Amino acid sequence: MNIAEGAAKSSNKAFDYHLDISVGSTFEVVSASFLSLDRSYITDAEQKELYEDGERLAKSLNAFRRTLR
Repeated sequence: MNIAEGAAKSSNKAFDYHLDISVGSTFEVVSASFLSLDRSYITDAEQKELYEDGERLAKSLNAFRRTLR
C-alpha cells in the first residue's frame, strides 16, 4: 500500500519516502514472524521463509530507492 501511495506522488523524493516506509513495514513483518514462531503459530520452516523473503524484499526496495537519487 505504501508503494502504491508513493507512486502517485509527483516527485522522486516523495516516492522514496514511501519506499522507506515500505522497508520498515517489511522489517515489522519479519519481526512479527519471530513472535509468531515463539507462540507456535508458525513452524521454523515458515519463519525462515518469511525471514528470507523479507530480507530479499528489503534489498530489492533499497536497490530501487538508489535509482531514484
